[in-house]
Amino acid sequence: MSYEAELLALAVLFYLYDSSVLLYSNEAVLTADAAGRWSATMGWTGFVIAGRSLCMLNPFTPQRPAFRLSWDFDGLEREGQTIAWALRAQEFKILAPTTLISWAALFVLLPLGMFTALGAYAVVPALVLLYGSTLLALFHLRRKRTVLFGGRRFLGLAFECLACPPFAVNIVRRTTLAEKIAEPVPLAAVRLLDAEGWAALRDKCLSRVDDAMQRAADDPEECRLLEAQKQRLSALAGRA
Repeated sequence: MSYEAELLALAVLFYLYDSSVLLYSNEAVLTADAAGRWSATMGWTGFVIAGRSLCMLNPFTPQRPAFRLSWDFDGLEREGQTIAWALRAQEFKILAPTTLISWAALFVLLPLGMFTALGAYAVVPALVLLYGSTLLALFHLRRKRTVLFGGRRFLGLAFECLACPPFAVNIVRRTTLAEKIAEPVPLAAVRLLDAEGWAALRDKCLSRVDDAMQRAADDPEECRLLEAQKQRLSALAGRA
């Protein structure tokens, strides 16, 4: 492979790595599109690393905010009263243009410059667009301090994005996935997903509870709590 091909392959690998999340059995990722519609995923059950399943986010929609939520197998009580985290998803719309520009610059315009006769006529604009959009995105994030962590954590994010352009393309996800959400997955799903989406997620949650019951077969008290959890999940169906 040529140097250019190796460089592009490395960028793609870093980007796919940064677009993936390892989830525990009681975790899910909720993603919002530009119209405010939500979807959920719990990862691939057939691919497990250290007890966690791999969740690959859509590599063609880096502009969509994604939030990582969990829930306690022993209860569905809301641990935090605020649901404002979901409303903040709309604040990231301002980053959609810069994110898509950086994606196109890195994975479309830059390869055109490296592998076609365009050469510098494409490479130079690609670098200008890539780093220009990254700086603009960081500027917007810094202005909205209520959305993003501040201080040294922001500086760390800025360094990662400028030093590794594939991370910059994922700046929205890197920001939202880092947020700690207290609302349990099932309660958030009932509130945000449509009936079909919630039904699919509920079935997966019930399957995870069944798996937990099998592992706790020798503990009657734990099985009793898990059975109560299944009843709560089933009861949530009528609230969708």
